[in-house]
Amino acid sequence: MLISFFRWVAGYVRVRLRGYSPERFLNLCRARNIRIWDLKSCGLTYEMNLSIRDFRKLKPLRKKARAHVEITERHGLPFFLYRNRSRKMFPVGVLLCTAFLYVMSLYIWNIHIEGNYSRTTDVILDYLETEHVVHGMPKSQVDCKEIQSMIRIEFPDIIWVSAEVRGTRLLIRVRENTDTETEQEPENTEEKTDLAASRPGIITSVLVRSGKALIQPGDEVEKGQLLVTGRLEMMSDYGEVTGYQYTEADADIYARTEYSYEDEFLLSHEQRHFTGRKRYGCYIRLGNRQLIFKLKTGFSDYTSLSTEYPLKLTENFYLPLSFGLITCEEYEPYTENYTTEEARLLAEENLSGFLRNLMEKGVQIVENNVKIEVGSGVCRASGTIAALEEISQAVPTEILEDPVQEEKAAEQQ
Repeated sequence: MLISFFRWVAGYVRVRLRGYSPERFLNLCRARNIRIWDLKSCGLTYEMNLSIRDFRKLKPLRKKARAHVEITERHGLPFFLYRNRSRKMFPVGVLLCTAFLYVMSLYIWNIHIEGNYSRTTDVILDYLETEHVVHGMPKSQVDCKEIQSMIRIEFPDIIWVSAEVRGTRLLIRVRENTDTETEQEPENTEEKTDLAASRPGIITSVLVRSGKALIQPGDEVEKGQLLVTGRLEMMSDYGEVTGYQYTEADADIYARTEYSYEDEFLLSHEQRHFTGRKRYGCYIRLGNRQLIFKLKTGFSDYTSLSTEYPLKLTENFYLPLSFGLITCEEYEPYTENYTTEEARLLAEENLSGFLRNLMEKGVQIVENNVKIEVGSGVCRASGTIAALEEISQAVPTEILEDPVQEEKAAEQQ
């Protein structure tokens, strides 16, 4: 493709060769390093392409091989300019187009972000917009080092940022910290925390690593009830509390919990039958302005899908112009009723999705007491689900005043 472009710029001709010994003529061209392409045999003649410069070298070869060369076609920029030499507005248009492309190349028309997973592209672009880093800004105002610093400060989970300008594109690469929780654990070791119940249930097992357990297996607890305290009492020889020592409570506490499940839907539901009839429209977007050329569909019910194609000259030379295609497809809505078997299958799928979400959170399903009933135009699933799960969650420890200090304060009063 690139070779063809350069050949078009330099200009080339297609010639017809005939004579006494065309094969000798071709051998002479090869010996003189004259490039020939698209060579075709047409009976007693040959047709081929040559550049303008190589065509001018053929005169001595034609005499030597007693061959006749005739130009049949002319291609390329030189011939195009020659044919349009009398059109004065043509060079003006070329100059204006060149100037337009040059001016457009001075701005950023595409901001591309790579490597982000937990932070969506829209979130990062919205933040950059508050810092006046937007599409259409002059390239001279882009400070890549400042952008890198701003993103690292605003998003602590992003540990590495690279920003560079390529053509009219601002390319931002980021790398997120996937071990945030692991790195934060040492920072929390000195916090004074207790463990409380995140859900009501019956305790099945308790394994305490630090702190003091306030419950034991078999106890029934409510949500928010303290399970393990990080406040340890310091006792005197007489059994009196002389002070407190605080630590971060740490334990594995499992309990049998119960989830209520309710799901209900109508047996009658709407279905869509696509007729295959489509209407098309288009639009042009210039910056933030949009001009829509949309045909009247004439459909009462239809779906609409828009596909946008940004205009770019190269991979990184984006222009502030994009074209979009709008596809409208007609459908006919109608009401259909689930059969009893279909309703049960749908209810079971919904229940399976609910159970799957629980298991993804580390909940072990022990017993499923959900019943599915179909009747009176409604499918209803209700019941309870018994589970086994870890229910402890960290809460701040209540700091009590030292008893010794209280006594001293009372004596001074």
